[in-house]
Amino acid sequence: MKALKLFLLFALGGLLAAQSSDILADLGVTRADLRRDVLPNLTEPQWFFFHSTKPMRKLARQLPEGSRATAVRALGKVVRAYCASDEFRQDYLGWLKTQYPYDDKYTDERLAEQEQNLKTLPNAANQAVLMAQQSFASLDPAMLYAGMKMQVPQRERELANLSGDERAEQARELADLKKMLAATEGKPAEFKKQFLAYQTRRMQQAAAGNVAEQGQNLDEARQRNAEYRRQKAFFDAHSDFRPLLRQRLTAFVALCNDVDFKASLMPSGARREFVDPVYQRKPAEWKFLYRLGPEATLAARTFAQEWLTGLEAGQPASKPSAQRQ
Repeated sequence: MKALKLFLLFALGGLLAAQSSDILADLGVTRADLRRDVLPNLTEPQWFFFHSTKPMRKLARQLPEGSRATAVRALGKVVRAYCASDEFRQDYLGWLKTQYPYDDKYTDERLAEQEQNLKTLPNAANQAVLMAQQSFASLDPAMLYAGMKMQVPQRERELANLSGDERAEQARELADLKKMLAATEGKPAEFKKQFLAYQTRRMQQAAAGNVAEQGQNLDEARQRNAEYRRQKAFFDAHSDFRPLLRQRLTAFVALCNDVDFKASLMPSGARREFVDPVYQRKPAEWKFLYRLGPEATLAARTFAQEWLTGLEAGQPASKPSAQRQ
């Protein structure tokens, strides 16, 4: 039977400080310890573990009967308040995302932004073409012809260092330029006309290719958005940790109710075993509570039941007054 180890933590740790104004300080338990231990005991299937030091165990043995229930409740309140904190909720949501991951790149908001960007692409491309045409229009034809002709040797040298698709594209552009220069030699005005038309055509082709690519990206984003919605729905369906907490609290109360503190032990070599073989086959958590004894165990059970009753009534994981920063 699974139970919430945090109750075992304050059942064991509670034995260490009965008359404490700050039970965490007396126990040597830090906020980091709470973050390390509480969440895994809510989420992990193997819940039965805890961290204790030699001084803590020594203090536990020295604590007299009659003060253990008070200590258990004191530490229980700290744990319950921590479970109601935003810090714990954020830790839980962080863990939950590892169980139900989703990609924030494909949210509804980002999809809408992509759709809007695609709508504006054609107009932006037209504006870029218009600006280029206006810029070329002011150039002197003779200077444009001479300048482009001077670029040919340099571009041929650069071409030798390129490869693959980039080399093929640059080679085509260079061949087109050399062809225009040869066809319009001595006619700079004609060269300017052809060159401007050539550049306009290239920009329009590039813009059309960009629109097509962005359209494909948008189609993929829509598919990913559908997957995002499905994944996010799973995440949201488990975002409230209280159902899991209720499950663990219920299991813990049932475990406490099952422990028979009147069970007898007998020597078995260097160990002691239960006389009744049924008890000997009980799980480790049952035997752990048996060793804790009725005072600490029943105090933890009562606290767990009160917490569970509050959850059943729709209360938060802890009352605001119980929260500690």
